[in-house]
Amino acid sequence: MVKKQSTSDVSDRILNVARDLFIKNGYAGTSIRDIAAASGTNVAHIKYYFESKYNLFEIIFDEAFEILFKRVSATLTSDMPFYDMVEAWISTYYEILSEYPQIPIFILNEVNQSPDTLIRKLLERDPLAIFTRLSERIAEEVKKGTIKDIPAIDLGLNILSLCVFPFMFRGLAIRIANRSETEYNEILTAHKKRVIDLIFSGLRP
Repeated sequence: MVKKQSTSDVSDRILNVARDLFIKNGYAGTSIRDIAAASGTNVAHIKYYFESKYNLFEIIFDEAFEILFKRVSATLTSDMPFYDMVEAWISTYYEILSEYPQIPIFILNEVNQSPDTLIRKLLERDPLAIFTRLSERIAEEVKKGTIKDIPAIDLGLNILSLCVFPFMFRGLAIRIANRSETEYNEILTAHKKRVIDLIFSGLRP
């Protein structure tokens, strides 16, 4: 007797396949028919469970974005020594983006497709409180003479751009440099250490 698949099994399979295809082909390069074929379902199934490709994308984006934001928030609001906190902040980006490489792609898509939605998602998570705490930590360290005075937003942008770019353009970088996936992962490991050294050099008085 053939076991009937549950609604959860079908929707989870669609989500997992869509996640992989969005990573590989991007949002615009992935169609509902592609997702249906790869998941062993059909277009009607996807529209029944998720209504549209964009809704499916939004669910996957929200899951990944929430994981990244929670981890970064926990690091930035921790009481660990400042330089340890900065190193953990950078390491968190590399760990999460290695596990969820779709995040930069999803953010880039949101910036292009629905910037207001992305802003709403950010504001819902109260980023001001996090940067207020970071600003306080910076002021404390400046007073102690352990770092230069730098706006929290500048430090955040420096770290974000240095960490995210290698993942966002992974496919292009692999082709241009003619490297394998394994070789590029090794490059990323070394790059993380260089980013930490670069940020530390910019912070030291």
